[in-house]
Formats: sequence, C-alpha cells, structure tokens
Amino acid sequence: MACSSLLFLELLLYGAAFICGIVTAALVTVTQGEFGGICILYGESRWNASARLLGIAAPGSPSHCAFVDVASVLIAVYCFCTAFYFIYTYLLEENTRGIRWLTCCLAISAAFLLLLLACGCLIRVGFSSFCRSVMEQTKAPSCLEAEKLNWTSPIHGTKFNQNFSNAETATWVNFFLWVLIVCLLLVQRRRGRSVETLPAADSEWTTAVSGGGGAPGRTSETDHLIPSGPRP
Repeated sequence: MACSSLLFLELLLYGAAFICGIVTAALVTVTQGEFGGICILYGESRWNASARLLGIAAPGSPSHCAFVDVASVLIAVYCFCTAFYFIYTYLLEENTRGIRWLTCCLAISAAFLLLLLACGCLIRVGFSSFCRSVMEQTKAPSCLEAEKLNWTSPIHGTKFNQNFSNAETATWVNFFLWVLIVCLLLVQRRRGRSVETLPAADSEWTTAVSGGGGAPGRTSETDHLIPSGPRP
C-alpha cells in the first residue's frame, strides 16, 4: 500500500511537471513569434518618440530562447514517457523498480534540476535586462505598463511581460516539483535497500534455528524428554 501511494504521488508529480514544461515552452515560443522570431532575452529596445513606437534595437541571442524551449520540451517528453511506462508496468505486469533503475532515475532527475535552474535564471535575468531597457527608453514605471505601448511592425508585444512572467513561474514550479520527485526517489531507493537485506537476514535466522536440528555440540530440550536411543 505504501509503495502504491508513493507511485501514485510520483505519477501526479510527473503529470504536473509535464504541464509546466509544455506551458514554459509554449509561452516562450509564442512570444518569440510575436516579435518576428526575435528572442528578447538580454535584448535592448528602442523608443521612437516622434512616432511613439517601441522597437528592438539589439535582439538577444536565439540560443537563449532555444535553450529554454529544448530543455522544457525534453523534460516534458521524459515525464510523459516515464508516467506511461509506470502505468503499464505497475498496473499490468506489477513489476517493481530495482536499485539500479532508481539510481538511474535519480541521476536523470538531478540533471533536470540543473537544467531547470539554468532556465529559471536565464529567463529571470534575461527578461529583467530587456525590461530595464524598455523602462529606460519609454520612461514607463514597469514592463506591465509598457505592454500598452505600440510596437513597430511586425512586432505585437501586447503580452510580452505576461507571457515571460508566466513562463518564469512555470519554470520555478517545475523546479520545485522535481525537488519533490528526487525526494520520493530517495525514499523508494532507501526502502528498496532495506527490503533487499531482509531475505538474507531471514535465511540466516532460519538456518540457525531450524537447520540440521540445531548447532553442533548443543543438545535440544526435547532430547532430554524423548530419548533418541533404543529402548531396553
């Protein structure tokens, strides 16, 4: 029952992590499309005071947005495949994961934590740099107010702040979910090790108490009550 509860909780975490990964990748991709394929992370804006139009003076590197997209999609695909595999094996074949399999899952989870940490910092720092440029150029109090400004064609930046804020939130939520997944894997790995030691201990105890009628050189209590020799 405890193992089934841990598995059910782990499947829920994988499902939530899948949703967070898809949301992050979708928001970054949509925002990049609204800016004509330009990645605004670490980019710089330009304000045309006469036309009152906001544009891009120096776009960010496309690899920044590509890294976030690829990492988020990769984690989402892993969550989907792992959840599907667990459902199949546990509900149909009723198999259990061994120590090596749990160790492999822990290594992959640790790598995903590093990826999510890098994505979260990249979005946070890169978007803050772009927002700072927008506020300096337009004298807007915040990027939320800058969304109301008009942009040069073909840019449609009416939701750039909302999209990247939600993408950052989804990334950090995903990071927290993987911290919980790592904790669950550690608990299951620890329980798996304790279960493996039980059969060996039980066999030694069984051999000691019932193997061969007792240890050599010792006389059991029944030998005094029921003699084993021939009757006179």
